[in-house]
Amino acid sequence: MTKLYFVRHGLTANNALHAFNGSYSNHGLLPEGQQQASELGRFLQEVHFEKTYVSPQKRAIETAQYILKENQFSVNRLIEEEKLKEINFGYWDGVSIDSKEGHPQLRNLRHHPEQYDPSEFQGESYPSLIQRGTSFIQQLDYTTDANYLIVSHGVTLTTLLQTLKGKTIAQVREDGLLDNTSLSILETNNGKSFQEKCWNYIAY
Repeated sequence: MTKLYFVRHGLTANNALHAFNGSYSNHGLLPEGQQQASELGRFLQEVHFEKTYVSPQKRAIETAQYILKENQFSVNRLIEEEKLKEINFGYWDGVSIDSKEGHPQLRNLRHHPEQYDPSEFQGESYPSLIQRGTSFIQQLDYTTDANYLIVSHGVTLTTLLQTLKGKTIAQVREDGLLDNTSLSILETNNGKSFQEKCWNYIAY
């Protein structure tokens, strides 16, 4: 049985400012985010991770580093994976979310993913996000019992995990967005069907 430990990164300045925090934004963690990651690391300190995959964005890398610093086992190097980057918000990246209230595509982003069309601001669609996320999952090795730590981002992980659980595009946001430094665990025997063991758990 392979266990996938999915973690959303810790708190950043864009999160605190309620701004779009997409694939172009590259802030590190705020002190609060560092503390969150350390506390999650202590919660996971007895889990031996075969490999650690991270988005190449600074906030994800730092989150993984703080988690592994607390781990009792030998720390594997971080494997940076472009497919784990946050959704691309295009020209909206870094912009105040409140400034877009009332825009139909903000409503679709949150509540109607199947209708979300970010072409106006050169963003990334949900089908594109799902394609790159699932292609990452398909490249993992499921032939041995292993624990993989996967550190990524809110929209990317929420969309990917819901898809792996069999949800349609229209359903991927129905449970809301994963929280900062939350832990979600899926199990699989073959990399094709997944069982949820933990969803959006907060250790702090």
